Amino acid sequence: MRGVAVLTEGRSGSNWLGSLTNSTGLMGRSEEWLDPAYLGFEPLSYDALERAVIEKGSTDNGCFGIKLFPRHLRWSREKFGKDFLFEIRGKHDLGFILLERRDRIAQAISFYRARMSGVWTSRHKGKSTQGAVPYSFSDISQAYFQIDRSYAFWRSYLQLLALDFRQFVYEDLQQDPKPYLEAVADFMGVPVPENISDSKFTIQRDTLTEEWMMRFREDAATKGAIEAIEDMPVPRTLDNLARFALKRPLARKRF
Repeated sequence: MRGVAVLTEGRSGSNWLGSLTNSTGLMGRSEEWLDPAYLGFEPLSYDALERAVIEKGSTDNGCFGIKLFPRHLRWSREKFGKDFLFEIRGKHDLGFILLERRDRIAQAISFYRARMSGVWTSRHKGKSTQGAVPYSFSDISQAYFQIDRSYAFWRSYLQLLALDFRQFVYEDLQQDPKPYLEAVADFMGVPVPENISDSKFTIQRDTLTEEWMMRFREDAATKGAIEAIEDMPVPRTLDNLARFALKRPLARKRF
């Protein structure tokens, strides 16, 4: 089978671009399949996970898609002791796309607002409206550095394994996403449909984002970045209880 793995981080335009490729019915179904919330169940074995991801991410022509953040790969490694991408590319013809966003401050603000409200796309209904989320220099700073670490992780991962990949920047695709669609189609060995359906997603950026960007830059200029390197809180979870008992490092809360 042929597939494409989109390597990115949240709020990078991956939902929008994925909706365009998914709408063709020829380029797999790109989604966060390594998240049980999207997969629809909690797999008990790696084999069950792999079968479900291929099934969920495939279109009728035998092509599959998947979107990954670094935390997804870490989850697979911690739960099953396996690098999901390493396992998959040993069995299938897998192409890689690195998707980044140039405006990291806007991405960090968007990430923080989505994280706090639960509204990750224009089609989601969260626990609160994004407008009700309070501004937090510390939390946005942490998101900013987390995003940069995620992109650095993917570049290092691809370089270490000498993997070929295509790289795209969200802002460069906003006016014309066709180069992205052409790259996915090329990996899949399928034609690009002449008419692409409009995306069901809309841009969530608003005036509050613009206001917070100005405020964040002002705060960074006066406060520095020290708040961004504070230890992240340790969530009270069964996993951390087990880690504590086994004297293993605790999993801290991450964006």
